[in-house]
Amino acid sequence: MIKRLFIVSTIVLLTFRWSPIATAITIVSPSTNQSVEGNSNNIFLFDIAPPGFVSQRYEQVYGESDFGSSPLLITGLAFRPDGTFGAAFLTTLGNVSIFLMTTTTAPDALSPIFANNEGADKTLVHSGSLSLSSADIGPAGGPKAFDIIINLTTSFLYNPASGNLLLEVQNFSGSSTTVFDAENTFGDPVSRVVTLNVNGVNDTTGNTDTLGLVTEFLVAPVISEPPSIALFGSAALVFAAMRRRRRILSLMGRARVGLRPSGADLR
Repeated sequence: MIKRLFIVSTIVLLTFRWSPIATAITIVSPSTNQSVEGNSNNIFLFDIAPPGFVSQRYEQVYGESDFGSSPLLITGLAFRPDGTFGAAFLTTLGNVSIFLMTTTTAPDALSPIFANNEGADKTLVHSGSLSLSSADIGPAGGPKAFDIIINLTTSFLYNPASGNLLLEVQNFSGSSTTVFDAENTFGDPVSRVVTLNVNGVNDTTGNTDTLGLVTEFLVAPVISEPPSIALFGSAALVFAAMRRRRRILSLMGRARVGLRPSGADLR
């Protein structure tokens, strides 16, 4: 019986074909800038080069309200050139570390101490050289396409119900890229803390302001998998129905040849 139950359980599991994630979608933060050019621009966090800057540390917070209420698997980031000052480019940054994490710190309330903003689930999602490019596609004045794409080497599971999203970038080498589209509005979902020293990647503190780069996230909504106990129970019901049907057929067969049902048939 146990063997038969296992076989039926396996059939039920294969029949359900539960998937852990759904089709990938994109989310823009601030959401109001999805199809509207930001009111500002900035060279940080990737367009830094000597002698002005050698390295830089940067944190940007994104309000959870832009991400809905369900858990999301973040697999990529994208930025866009500024509509006025942006330009096409192709470059490789020599050494960049990118982290994603959940934070309880709100936009426009980041601490100048980087560690104070970090969450317990801080995850390294990229490390090493980073190739970036843009074709600067889009209408004059913007908004341009989100074609400055970073595919994460490690995905990050983010639950908006647990807090806001924090991006940290440690740019160890710098390079020339472009001017990025940004939003500089107090009370919107983004703000940042950034080092302004020539070689600030290892600094523990930075300068805070309300500006943030307009960012697109490539995400996949997470689908809850069915409890294994429930599936096993479903399999048990299927097996019980099959066993009952076999008994009924046995009784019908005996009746056709004039035999009385045995005690085992009636159990």
